[in-house]
Parts: sequence; C-alpha cells; structure tokens
Amino acid sequence: MDDLVFARAIHVVAIVAWIGGLALETMVILPIAASPETPPGLFERTERLFAPIARIAVLLAGASGFYMVHA
Repeated sequence: MDDLVFARAIHVVAIVAWIGGLALETMVILPIAASPETPPGLFERTERLFAPIARIAVLLAGASGFYMVHA
C-alpha cells in the first residue's frame, strides 16, 4: 500500500473518531446529563473515558497530516 494512502486513512479515521466523539458528547450526553433524573457525574465520567481517545485521535491526525504535507 502506498504510504500516502495509509497516512490518509489514518488521518480520516482519527478525525472521524475525534469529531464523532465530540458530537456524541454534545448532542447526546449533555442533554441527558441536564435531565434532573440523571445520576450525578454522568457527563464527567463520559468525558474521562473519552479524553484518552480524543488525545490519541488528535495526535494521530496531527502526525499523519504533518507527514502528508511533507511527503
């Protein structure tokens, strides 16, 4: 497989994971967390679980984007 094709695939998957996670948090978890019958700490727990995924996705997107620019 061509290295640019591989870098582009990594870049797209990383961006989809990052933006998809942010969209899930914003459009699903926040409205549920605002409900009075939701257990306290739901948003904080989901943020804590998503944070490592977001960090890795941003690093992969940045590294693959940097590679594609310089290749």
